[in-house]
Amino acid sequence: MVIVFMPLCVKHVLHSCQTVIPQCLQFQWLSVTFLIMMVLKIALIGLGRAGRFHLNSIRRASGIQLKYVVDLESTAAEAVAAEFGCSALSDTGPVFQDPDIDAVIVATPTLTHYDYVMAALQAGKSVLTEKPLGVSLKQIDECYQEAEKKDRILFLAFNRRFDPSFSQVAQRVKNGDIGTVQIVRTTSRDHPLPSMDYIKTSCGIFHDCIVHDLDMLRFLTGEDPEEVFAYGSNFIDSIKELDDLDTVIVQLKFASGMLATIDISRNAVYGYDQRVEVFGSRGMLQAENRIATTTVHFSEGSVQRPAIDPSFPTRYQEGYFIELVSFRDCVLHGKVLPITHADARKNYIMAHTAEESCRSGKPMKIDYGCGVSK
Repeated sequence: MVIVFMPLCVKHVLHSCQTVIPQCLQFQWLSVTFLIMMVLKIALIGLGRAGRFHLNSIRRASGIQLKYVVDLESTAAEAVAAEFGCSALSDTGPVFQDPDIDAVIVATPTLTHYDYVMAALQAGKSVLTEKPLGVSLKQIDECYQEAEKKDRILFLAFNRRFDPSFSQVAQRVKNGDIGTVQIVRTTSRDHPLPSMDYIKTSCGIFHDCIVHDLDMLRFLTGEDPEEVFAYGSNFIDSIKELDDLDTVIVQLKFASGMLATIDISRNAVYGYDQRVEVFGSRGMLQAENRIATTTVHFSEGSVQRPAIDPSFPTRYQEGYFIELVSFRDCVLHGKVLPITHADARKNYIMAHTAEESCRSGKPMKIDYGCGVSK
């Protein structure tokens, strides 16, 4: 962490960025007011699709300095290093040995998350990683235990919580704007179809995709489901050959009587379809798909509307940015973690139980105290 001193004359430039001012302190010295801005020094591990959207957020975020970028593809790493004025590496050794590095972003392939997260925590670095944290509850628990042992931040990013539209729905539900919640629906349909190489190592549709929607149900309502029934189908042969599903419906029951449904597809030809709906005793809240403009073209025989976002990096670009800023504030300013160890465990258990329900063809109670080992 470094501290940067800035004359107050630049304050009007920073004021337009709401993420800067809360972290700045002012003091008087020789009748000149200065701003004290703490800067988080980070390393980014991985320049695949997750690494790229994190780079976009780093470009926009104040109070963050990229010091290292790590990727086996040296050309890609060197290009990023040239843009940011940082070091390009092909291994993480120097990152973990550098006492000047405060935090690490893990953006590597799914099955490597646990190893990199543990290595970073053991080196005394705080960590931001997308889910999954590990492939078992044991790995999840070990990561959080190591973070507690080292007194470091472990930020498991369920990015949809940070989407402005979804978070507004959650806040208005909490405010009681629609009364007693009775039905919740989420839709998550992927575009474009992920590569089979990705699906092969994704931990399956329940832990790769559906876990996001399960987390969203808990986030929107503040309740944990107690029973789940899932149905799955295959319309894409190459996914079936991997013993995975491409189309799933999940139904859930809550102790309050609330009901929820999730519909998932790996391939929506019209774009990246992400919607939520919460129905209550005094109304309904919806978050629809994003569109670039609201221009609609009416002509003889047709009405043309703008297409929805083509994929997740554009659909959730604001969410990813807010997520990174939240991580920064947790590390530098002690902000409370928005996603806890308990959240990580519950999300894993829900996804695991939903998958078991689908395979068995039966509804199943969700046991949050269980020690599932998958």
